[in-house]
Amino acid sequence: MKLHNVQSLSKSKSQSAQSARDRKQTAEILTWRNNDGSEPTDETTTQCGGSEEPYSSDIGGTTVTSATPAPKSAACLIQYETGKVKLLDQNQETRQVIRDAIMDAKGHLIFVNAYPKLVDKNQVALQSLLTVAKKSGAHAIKQRLQEDTQYATQLGNLVEPRIPLLRRDLKEVACANIDGYFHLGQSAVKAKKLMEQHVYSYSLKFDSNDNPSPRGNKPYQGELVIFLLHTGIFNGPKSIGVKFAERFIEIASNKAKRPEMPVPLLALVATAIYAALFWKTLGSLGKFNFTGNQFSETYMFHVKFLEDLKKDVPKKFHCMMADIYESVQALKRKGGDNQADEHRKALALLDLDGMGED
Repeated sequence: MKLHNVQSLSKSKSQSAQSARDRKQTAEILTWRNNDGSEPTDETTTQCGGSEEPYSSDIGGTTVTSATPAPKSAACLIQYETGKVKLLDQNQETRQVIRDAIMDAKGHLIFVNAYPKLVDKNQVALQSLLTVAKKSGAHAIKQRLQEDTQYATQLGNLVEPRIPLLRRDLKEVACANIDGYFHLGQSAVKAKKLMEQHVYSYSLKFDSNDNPSPRGNKPYQGELVIFLLHTGIFNGPKSIGVKFAERFIEIASNKAKRPEMPVPLLALVATAIYAALFWKTLGSLGKFNFTGNQFSETYMFHVKFLEDLKKDVPKKFHCMMADIYESVQALKRKGGDNQADEHRKALALLDLDGMGED
């Protein structure tokens, strides 16, 4: 009798576990949604395990491993019955529109507003999707974005969370480099002094004790500002600065007649440095967020400071912004020259004549 109870309990647990697995698999069944949002009745659904990561897995996460039916339209959307939508589950045209929309939305950060509010962020994502769909000729996607609120929300949810990643990346580079550029060592006191009157945003000179003093005629032209602009915005052929090269040139129609840095981008970089110094004063914590709520006031300070310069001394302002752009390009060229020089030095060691042949 006792043995019978153990077997019954074991059987009950097994059935319970099986039931839980069945419920999970049912929730993970992928479904196709037509343009009207309905689920087709004549197509086979596909099972696929889902990731628990809400967004980071969408670009590099699991894809559908079983055979799936071809979509009836480029505007069809594949989603789990739980409502989760993953980028890599979608057709090629939809994936490309989403990826291009992410880049377009990042362009909004550097040319319009680096700290859009939550509601505005949603609108930025939708507008970027519409812009990209129209530009790329994805007419079915554009039409459905305009007509189907749920579809627009689902695609927007793949774009919107990635908009702040540019801010995060700049903050991380700033945190990794403030010690070297500002000669901080382990001193939180020096970090606090640099935050006073926003000294960190100026080009600095250091005395024999590594104490900094700002060059008053060179605001926003410090070495770390230029380095962050190069590393975070202009580093590589796929960088956002290269993707939007024409936008920088368009600004050349201003007084300086040369490409300039836009105000939102420069204010964002200065804010990233402020955040890194703040992180230093807290003891260089392991986990540190760079959120809009915490640093948007610093960002708005820099926007207003730059806009006031533009209004009060327009010629000096445009000259400064053009000089900053040129300094970044010079650093970019220097990096390329150093790489070419390193290549030449490596080749100088090569003895082709002495190498064996088959």
